[in-house]
Amino acid sequence: MYYNWIKSRSDAHIENLIDQVSDVTIKKYTRDKSLSNIRVNEAYSMNAVHLYVDILNLEGILTTQNGTESETTHKRAIRFFDSHVRAIKFILDKTDCIFVDFHNQRLHAVIAKPYDANVDKEKDRLHKAIAIADLIMESVQQKREVDGDAAIEAADIRIGIDSGFALAVNNGRRSNREPLFLGDPANHAAKHSCGTAVGIYLTPNARNIIDLNLEDGQDTKKVKLKASEIETSKQAAGLTLTCNDVLNDLKDNDKKLQDFSFSRTTPPLKDLDFNTLYYKSAKRQEIVSIYADIDGFTKFVSDNIASEEGQKNIVRTLHVLRSEMDDTLYQDFKGKRVRFIGDCLHGLICEGTSQSTNHSKSVDVATEAVAAIRSSFLMALDRLQDEFPDISGLANVGLAIGYEIGDVSLTRVGKIGHTSRYAIGVSTIASEDAQKVCLGNATKIGQTAYSHLSDNYKELFKNQIAADLTYEKVTDADQAEESKNESANNSIYDSAPNIHGGLKAHALFK
Repeated sequence: MYYNWIKSRSDAHIENLIDQVSDVTIKKYTRDKSLSNIRVNEAYSMNAVHLYVDILNLEGILTTQNGTESETTHKRAIRFFDSHVRAIKFILDKTDCIFVDFHNQRLHAVIAKPYDANVDKEKDRLHKAIAIADLIMESVQQKREVDGDAAIEAADIRIGIDSGFALAVNNGRRSNREPLFLGDPANHAAKHSCGTAVGIYLTPNARNIIDLNLEDGQDTKKVKLKASEIETSKQAAGLTLTCNDVLNDLKDNDKKLQDFSFSRTTPPLKDLDFNTLYYKSAKRQEIVSIYADIDGFTKFVSDNIASEEGQKNIVRTLHVLRSEMDDTLYQDFKGKRVRFIGDCLHGLICEGTSQSTNHSKSVDVATEAVAAIRSSFLMALDRLQDEFPDISGLANVGLAIGYEIGDVSLTRVGKIGHTSRYAIGVSTIASEDAQKVCLGNATKIGQTAYSHLSDNYKELFKNQIAADLTYEKVTDADQAEESKNESANNSIYDSAPNIHGGLKAHALFK
């Protein structure tokens, strides 16, 4: 064992987090308010349209034709994202929309104006969202020439849209909090943005609002808006912003590949300051990428959001669970959170020196960390239930974890003062894919990470999957290192022989 999960630290931190949300206030969002100024013990209810943009050709940008990564491909990917992030944020700013998050290939935005819950206002918001989505697609689906350098590749994008009631919250560790919208419209829009075909996809609810009904049985995730339907919304929205406006703004910010440079940061990553990173100060090295997703949280929110007390319990649960997951990674294992993606934590771990990554140690520490995160998570669930016995559905909430090692680039993209954290490589995609196929009791390790994993920890996995992997089980495996038979007796197979029960039938973005 390289580090220790400090149970007393976790106990004290969970108690403090619970105290922070013992009293929660639900307010109505009726005017402009910065999401970052929402307190951890409050939430704003909002009727709005949620728009998710997913860039589909990320992996192709990150690799050469033979599928390998290099400094050049990563520079190309950062420039690609820098340009498209600028374009999309410019559009959102000029159309008075709320930017929520841009995590690598996925953006979340909210159209709250015109305010009001009545049907006519909701139609206006939906038409505006469709017009904005079409402008985004037109602006980023163009290969842009750069004088004296390789062109900036076009982005293949898919957009999901839904409308309805959600809660805006802002929580996490102190000084490192992030906004999130909780509710069906955010979740359903995200699901409709997931797929392999480009286009704009509306949920059944959104289609019904603007009278775009489909035949019974048709899957709205497979039916993109027609050009005529988009044109109707554009006419109704009456946007004055054009694609030329967007491209003219980008011309002043074009960069060449030679403008980007990489160096290494000294592990561990706990003290890495993303605010100091930009295109000339980006970092790139072998890092373990971790995705830990609160499985079942979408249903938990749906089951509790109808009542004010249920809404308060949602705020409490999310704040305690997200913050403690982050604290375990950061305090106990010297890791770094990139950001929360909804109810999912994206974290990084690296061990070694400023010159090289210690692959085996990095993977072992990551294995200890993900096990400890699950142990802290289970403790937090128990304490929440003890402190707030009226919370319903906690028993069905779990944690799905995936992790992989590989080259990762770290920087920020976008205009100074309006940038987004960026941590990307093929391994970050692989770690998220691993998480997506897990149920709430499973941990999946990527193939490359597994090849570097210590033999005593390999006993915890079957086909790279471990069920109910807690810190206690990792500790037992470490202590039994010299005895293979003893290690097997302490492995998870005694209690979970059907290990594949921890996998989903197929990957879905919840």
